[in-house]
Amino acid sequence: MCMKLYFRYSTMNSGKSGMLLMQAFQFEERNVPFLCLKSSIDTRDGDDVIASRVGIKRPCISILPEDNLYKLIEEYIASASLEGIDKPLWILVDESQFLTAKQVDDLAKIVDKLEINVMCYGLRTDFTTHLFDGSKRLMEIADDISEVKSSCSCGRKAMINARFDTNGNLITDGEQIVIGGNDMYVTLCRKCYYSLLKKQEMKEIKYEC
Repeated sequence: MCMKLYFRYSTMNSGKSGMLLMQAFQFEERNVPFLCLKSSIDTRDGDDVIASRVGIKRPCISILPEDNLYKLIEEYIASASLEGIDKPLWILVDESQFLTAKQVDDLAKIVDKLEINVMCYGLRTDFTTHLFDGSKRLMEIADDISEVKSSCSCGRKAMINARFDTNGNLITDGEQIVIGGNDMYVTLCRKCYYSLLKKQEMKEIKYEC
């Protein structure tokens, strides 16, 4: 069997975590050994848990930015073997956009040297429409890349995770990673995003005059 590094990307609120959890459920039903990992940067649902908006959740291993993922999985396999636990055939990774480029390289090494399939779920771009480091590296080296499509309120394909302040103003600069939910982020198509941005800029120019 040819093992692969997969990347499933989309905008926020598109059901990525739910897809991961359903895949995990199917593996359990078929007695396929697997592991679930999640970046520790995403603290919305607490540590060591992956949760979806529909209410399902499961425990996972939280990944710290400084973790060597290849070493972590090697140590897990060695420990599991002593306890009579099978080596995982799959690793499912949530919030993979928050991984470092090196950690994505670790995942590729896990696929190639430990012969374990790795499926990553995450965002492609941030609120400024630029790639996250983890997503960029996944786009560069993943064997299989596909988009989980979602829709803007206008019906077009959502592409942008627009960030808003408490007054409803579109934010276009600041820290790349700010954890938040529907009160802070809205997924928009490119046309709606730039239309909103233009209206906001015109409003600011008028106010300055």
